[in-house]
Amino acid sequence: MNVRFIFSFIFLTILFSCQSQIKIAENQSEKAVTETPDSSNSSFVQPKDPLLGKWQLEYLNPATGKDIKHYKIQKPYLNFVDHNKVAGNNGCNNISGGYEADQQKIVFHTEKFGSTRMFCQGVDEKVYLNALASITKYSVIEDGMKLVLSANDEIVLVFNKVFENQNTR
Repeated sequence: MNVRFIFSFIFLTILFSCQSQIKIAENQSEKAVTETPDSSNSSFVQPKDPLLGKWQLEYLNPATGKDIKHYKIQKPYLNFVDHNKVAGNNGCNNISGGYEADQQKIVFHTEKFGSTRMFCQGVDEKVYLNALASITKYSVIEDGMKLVLSANDEIVLVFNKVFENQNTR
């Protein structure tokens, strides 16, 4: 009798647990759909700080000595975590550090950035970090989908906004 009760209890626990996970996944999926902008609809709600979130490199000014084709392993990206912390990847290693920004001005404190130390043959990591160090201005354009970083009124880096899939199914 006790064995039958234990198996029934385990079965019901698993059943309700699976249903809860399905509901959680459905809610997250619905949330991702409502939060992800439709490129044909420019009326999505912009965050208070348009910098926040993940941005993947689309353009690197060739005057830096390289261009976007230099990054064969992975494209560099930035993830603005909050109003003074940034993380990301320089095409090989993960990086993190601080930055300061106001309405249009931005400064990356690259001299204090931390980094993992993987070896990636053929990737000059300093090109990206030097480009970030030179940045003085930013603008978020195209309904919050592009981040343009410039120095001395010359575009140095351009990023695309990344919306990561939150669907756990």
